[in-house]
Amino acid sequence: MNTISKPYNLVARMLHWAIAILIFWAIALGLVAEGMPNSPDKIELFVLHKSAGFTVLVLAVVRLFWRLAHPPAPIGLPPLKEKLASAGHWGLYLLMLAVPLSGWLLNSTAGYPFAWFNLISVPHIPGLDNGSRDFFSSLHEYLFYIIALMVAGHIAMLVLHKFMDGISLLPRMLPGKSLVSASALSFVLVLLISFTFYKAEEISPDSSDIPVTTQLPTAAAAQQEVNQTDSPRWEMVATPDNFKFTNSYAGQPFTGAIRQFTPAIYFDPTDPESGIIDVTINTQSITTNNKDWDGTIKGSQWFATEAHPEAHYLSRDIRKENGKFIADGELTLKGMTKPISVTFSWQESNGEARFIGSATIDRRDFEIGSGSWATNASVAYEVELAIDLKLMKQTN
Repeated sequence: MNTISKPYNLVARMLHWAIAILIFWAIALGLVAEGMPNSPDKIELFVLHKSAGFTVLVLAVVRLFWRLAHPPAPIGLPPLKEKLASAGHWGLYLLMLAVPLSGWLLNSTAGYPFAWFNLISVPHIPGLDNGSRDFFSSLHEYLFYIIALMVAGHIAMLVLHKFMDGISLLPRMLPGKSLVSASALSFVLVLLISFTFYKAEEISPDSSDIPVTTQLPTAAAAQQEVNQTDSPRWEMVATPDNFKFTNSYAGQPFTGAIRQFTPAIYFDPTDPESGIIDVTINTQSITTNNKDWDGTIKGSQWFATEAHPEAHYLSRDIRKENGKFIADGELTLKGMTKPISVTFSWQESNGEARFIGSATIDRRDFEIGSGSWATNASVAYEVELAIDLKLMKQTN
């Protein structure tokens, strides 16, 4: 004859099922998103995966303290089985803390911005860098498999205790009448997992290849103007990450960089109108500082770097205004040329100069982020550029 063990208190039961549903949902989200190509839907699923995991972490801490303050009644098993069951429960508590914490550490090392359900920004754990990313990625993966096995074992033991020991443990944890509660909880879980697979089916395919542009149309014109200017030529003193861009990803700001570019600057601050700014950019050097997304932005929906390995900016119209200099020019990117204004300051001393500039571009003008990326929801339209160059005057 089956006996029903004394139930947990209501708070413990509610916490148990909230955490259980979130764990199953987080597992489904992670598995589905991991197999998807990079896309806004993948971003959305990973935001939900992280949000569910972070919620598990918080609720697990609450549940742990609640259990310590309100110990549950014994199950009613023989002493050895009682101890083993208790050890299994504490192992699950440990994993409910360790798995989401390892995910938070992974997210911090990868540099992904994260807002809990796109509502509250969650800071990165300080003191971590990309060098430890692979370690935390492996740790998170291994802990995932362990908690999946532990959850499966937890469910299996419910069945074994019922049929081998004659003790029904499920009713002691259900928040209400057994059949109604089990049906409601199952419905919620099925609904969440169905949503996960629905989002996975929404991905639009990558756009077709973009024709190769063999010549940047402004390059020849730039050389002609260079031959006509009397302004001194300045060349860059190489420093890392002195050409950065800022955008937002899933509502959170991130910073990337252009690692390889060649500026040819002809400029005299006393005669800015005769100046020329001519910059060639290696588009394959554009980085988001995240190796997963760097592969994506080289594709045809983004910078199409194979077809368009270079971008070019040329300004022959520089003026001084309100203590700053403004260079009105044209940016050629992906075979499209659009007007871009760069505002900059100029500090010069003993043959050296510092150029600090900024500009804003709209990625839609150059079809950067087309197809499923075309909306403002995942990646913002406006991109802020920041240029900080150390220059040296050329004597010939």
